[in-house]
Amino acid sequence: MRIAGEGSLRVHSGRRRVRGGGLRKTTLAIAVALAAGAGVASGAADGARTSQRAATLSVMTRNIYLGGDIAKPIPARTREEFEAKATELWNVVRRTDFPTRARLLAREVRRHRPDVIGLQEVALWRRGPTGVKDGSATPARTVVYDYLALLLRELARAKLRYRVAAVQREADIEAPTSLGYDVRLTMRDVVLVRRRTGLRVVRKFGRNYKARLVVPTAVGTFTALRGYAGVDLALGRQRVRVVNTHLEAFLDQTRVAQAQELAARGGPLRTSLPLIVVGDLNSDPRGDNPGAYRVLQSFGLRDTWVLRHGSKPANSCCLAREDLSDPTPAAFDHHIDHILVKPRTRVLAQVVVGTDPRNRSRSGLWPSDHGGHVAVVQLPRR
Repeated sequence: MRIAGEGSLRVHSGRRRVRGGGLRKTTLAIAVALAAGAGVASGAADGARTSQRAATLSVMTRNIYLGGDIAKPIPARTREEFEAKATELWNVVRRTDFPTRARLLAREVRRHRPDVIGLQEVALWRRGPTGVKDGSATPARTVVYDYLALLLRELARAKLRYRVAAVQREADIEAPTSLGYDVRLTMRDVVLVRRRTGLRVVRKFGRNYKARLVVPTAVGTFTALRGYAGVDLALGRQRVRVVNTHLEAFLDQTRVAQAQELAARGGPLRTSLPLIVVGDLNSDPRGDNPGAYRVLQSFGLRDTWVLRHGSKPANSCCLAREDLSDPTPAAFDHHIDHILVKPRTRVLAQVVVGTDPRNRSRSGLWPSDHGGHVAVVQLPRR
């Protein structure tokens, strides 16, 4: 869920999505090589290459998990109870140890080398001075975890060259703890683009949705603020628009309204360019909340997983344990992380990532409470 802040606190995000899973052992490299062997222009080495016939682009969507259940303090009836629950949340954030998880995420990127990565829940955690618990009146400024900076550092260590192409700030929450100081969470959606010959960022854009979830609490009212970040890319002579978003987790009415904003007149999906939409939609076409997915489907977007694999499971959400200590990926049983395209596009390969028990830390941490998807698509010629 994500919350944005008003009153004595500030919110910039919310909390969790639905659950999902599925473990695929086939790698993108193998799948793309098979596609190339069948005479298809592929991106086996670089993920995206231009040719006289067509260009291919590899795309990843990855919710990297803010680190704990942000909804935990919401039901508290008193300020004291709220502070105790907020402290529990903060302790879990520290246990889920994003510096370690960033290395695991970098391994995934190194293995698949996507040209474009849409990241959700790119948290910036800060704390305020000891003895000050007045919410946003004294904004917390001491950085404890900057997920974007930490991930970029690990990508650089792995000799992976990515630029931050677009950042959209979402919910910004500051709340008191029983530790004697405020903790502040700033959420961001981010698009990374790989530095490689022939791939250029032509334009970046982003916006917050008008549809927002308002949440009253014992310490003030929070407003869940979400939005999208996007880029227009040039790949040789071809152009494509990529939009990354994270729709509301807790209220279907708000989630559907946000999907409608994407597709509305003046929205980012209104373009003559080939279109790729990635993100955590919190909407499973076969689950309890298909509404937002169907809005985008009715706009003409097609699911790359379905185009490539038909009815096979595509589950990538979510672990059962808040602290990422699940012993197996069995809890991955929902398909809410998506890569969608318009017009209908040839999908050369697609895999689920983040559900392999071999890519965990020594202490048993998974990279995120979500898995993700990577697809290689052939861009339609204009």
